[in-house]
Amino acid sequence: INKPLYDLLGGYVHDVLTDCTIGIKKPEEMARDARAIVEKGFSTIKVKIGIDAKEDIERVRMIRENVGDDTIIRVDANQGYDAKTAIRVTQGLERYDIQLVEQPVPAWDIEGLAMVRHAVNVPIMADESVHTPQDAVQIIRRDAADMINIKLMKAGGIFRGKQIATIAEAAGIPCMIGCMLETRVSITAAAQLAVSTRNIREADLDAPLFLKEDPVKEGGVQYEKGTLKIPNLPGLGVVLK
Repeated sequence: INKPLYDLLGGYVHDVLTDCTIGIKKPEEMARDARAIVEKGFSTIKVKIGIDAKEDIERVRMIRENVGDDTIIRVDANQGYDAKTAIRVTQGLERYDIQLVEQPVPAWDIEGLAMVRHAVNVPIMADESVHTPQDAVQIIRRDAADMINIKLMKAGGIFRGKQIATIAEAAGIPCMIGCMLETRVSITAAAQLAVSTRNIREADLDAPLFLKEDPVKEGGVQYEKGTLKIPNLPGLGVVLK
């Protein structure tokens, strides 16, 4: 066939806007990191929280002050809170204009996730709570999330990821394409899915930026500031070293 994967999947754009993640550190360190990320050309920052409620609010406050009002800030609690704490923290963060809160409660606590969602004014995104299409159905049935984060390593590949996105779209729930600590090989696959799936509206595909080694010899996604450019090469578009 000799076509890029995204063409075979129904691609409609050729690049993906991604965020860049800030790991948990002291608030002042995270604020400096945020400023550096913005200066590199990223318009969206993903902030890790979930350790200490009071300090987490301070982290986001200092980051917002350092990046100004134009930068999008989303936060990821990585299952760090119980439902009541998640509500308190999210309400405390609302004044800093955050885009969303990702997985504020443990993956198994769907009831708690729903409780948080209905108590706050910030969109709540399910991540670890959704590994399979069946998990997505349960989140939808229980009205537990405003968004779903799809990760190919978590879902089991492109086919399963596409299924989750389709189920979510039918329920009116947008998706994000996310990642774990992955190389440009799998990030390229995730980006190919993103540009061919209209219900995947956000991306968190920054993992290769934190890796020391790159197994890709030719092709693969290329980072231009906060944008991933998809290779116009056959198949996945990656040649390994």
